[in-house]
Amino acid sequence: MIRLQRFSAGAALALALSVAAGAAQAQTVFRINGWLPPTHPIMTRTLKPWADEVAAATQGRVRFDVTASTLGPPPTQIDMVKDGIVEAVFSVHGYTPQRFTLARVGELPFLSDLSEPLSVALWRVTEKHFAARDEHAGMQLLALWAAQPGRVWTSKKPLKTMADWNGIKLAGGAAINVDIAKVLGGVGIRAPGPQAAEMVRRGVTDGLFIDASSFTDFSLQGTIRHLLDFPKGMYSATFFFGVNKARWNQLSQADRDAILKLSGERLSAIAGRNWDAEAAKSRENVKAAGVEITMASGAYLAELENALRSFEEDWLKAAQGAGVDSKAALTDLKSIISSYK
Repeated sequence: MIRLQRFSAGAALALALSVAAGAAQAQTVFRINGWLPPTHPIMTRTLKPWADEVAAATQGRVRFDVTASTLGPPPTQIDMVKDGIVEAVFSVHGYTPQRFTLARVGELPFLSDLSEPLSVALWRVTEKHFAARDEHAGMQLLALWAAQPGRVWTSKKPLKTMADWNGIKLAGGAAINVDIAKVLGGVGIRAPGPQAAEMVRRGVTDGLFIDASSFTDFSLQGTIRHLLDFPKGMYSATFFFGVNKARWNQLSQADRDAILKLSGERLSAIAGRNWDAEAAKSRENVKAAGVEITMASGAYLAELENALRSFEEDWLKAAQGAGVDSKAALTDLKSIISSYK
């Protein structure tokens, strides 16, 4: 009897240790490379709440954590996740434009005034028209979103006429920013958002391409004195968010399904909605800082639209060359944006 009790107790302990070990092994942690400040709205309003939802939906089996510091610069994110340096990343398509011919449709000038409809349109069009091309190969894509469509901000002089663009130096994170500056007679310099803001503060550039929320996020009060605004944004930076495909495939089907239910168009819309809300709040800071606002309209706006028309034409040709019905894709994108509620 004593031996049996000892055996039973030992067996129970072994079983408990086995269960505990199994539970520990069952938890999968995806590290998101944190290259933005931890206080940035992408981190606090979008990715952190989503990660909490994932943990709850998978009963703690899957967790997403943000690294304490960046393990690589923004343009390297796609390779970092493919190579398994980190398990999850987000970044801007325009940082490596040669890799994302199709996704850059969301960057085109004067598409939308808001992030949410553009973000949802980009997700739907990617699913319908671009999925077969798999531009995000090597990762499981979980969301696509657009920054609030961008404006042009300057520190010394306003951009009130086409002539004011001549020779002006503007920093921007996406390749399209450099190209826009060049087409309009200025000089564009590639730099991710935080670096672009610092370049203006140090006087290296005369201004930058950013959205309204970044005026606050990058602490540009006192540096930026002029804003060239538009009824619709001059461009937008589009983002991808996803995880290492091999690591994703190791999850159970139930956990993959739970995560996908929280992601995709839903997460894209949330990210866009959050960005619009932050931009609206930041515009109050723009007013409080006494920034002079010039709204492009009438003949000036028509001149800008005509000068930048080639961006749409160039994208249509490039996407068609990639094997996509580019006219149908762009028509769908614009239709979704215009009808979005």
